[in-house]
Amino acid sequence: MNTTGQQRKFNKIILLILEIILLFYAITLIYPFVWMLINSLKSNKEFFQDIWSLPEQWAWKNYADAWESARIGRFFFNSIWMTAVGTFTSVMSAAMPAYVLAKYKFKGSNAVYGLAIVGFLIPSIGTFGPWYMLMQQLSLFNPAGVLIGYTGGIGFYMLVLYSFFKGISWEYAEAAFMDGAGHFRVFFSIMLPLVRGGLVAVATFALIGIWNDYFQPLILLQSEHQYTIAVGLSYLVEAQKYSADYTVLFAAMWIAVLPILLVYMVMQEKLINGFTMGGIKG
Repeated sequence: MNTTGQQRKFNKIILLILEIILLFYAITLIYPFVWMLINSLKSNKEFFQDIWSLPEQWAWKNYADAWESARIGRFFFNSIWMTAVGTFTSVMSAAMPAYVLAKYKFKGSNAVYGLAIVGFLIPSIGTFGPWYMLMQQLSLFNPAGVLIGYTGGIGFYMLVLYSFFKGISWEYAEAAFMDGAGHFRVFFSIMLPLVRGGLVAVATFALIGIWNDYFQPLILLQSEHQYTIAVGLSYLVEAQKYSADYTVLFAAMWIAVLPILLVYMVMQEKLINGFTMGGIKG
């Protein structure tokens, strides 16, 4: 009995130590955002006097300057529509092959699934040369090229949704076929609603990735009017090296990061549950 009590006490101590370590780690992740928020509300003079102090007067004007003068507003709306379209197309281009591979048996289906697995072994930097040449030959150095790049189809999203479709009974489809429904009707009206959890998880993951994407828009967007917020921020950082208006830069960064923080805070439970359920079903 004493041994059991000592073991429990030891486990509690270990658990407490781990909680303290994780709490400290969480603070190190949160603190940069808090520091950036505080300094985004200072005047430039206050910032250079003391980067650690609270602002004497809350300079909300910095956010208006970032939105208009720094053109973050334009980049923001570019990211909004490209993220919306890119998320929809990336999810649908993954859901369709996932459904076909999970529910239809045909020659080469295992090879296609294997190809998706092998794709994870190829470093993305290794495909940069052929990808660049392809975009150049197809004249896709524009928003259309960026959006096409998000419709990978066979990849991580497909594998996640594949496991969801695998866990659905085919009897639902058979009943629909008996009522005269076609393959497209079964897919859109029956199967997709049944994997709603997986769709939400994949869509959230895609939304965050597309909003934060820097590489493809940097390479393919040729006009400043087309820049997304990730690319626009990089140019703003370069500009602030000469103007030294860092408080406006911090405000612009907060405008860029706030939507993703809100999306993740709202969707984190569904995101985690979606991937967990998919893994269990698979």
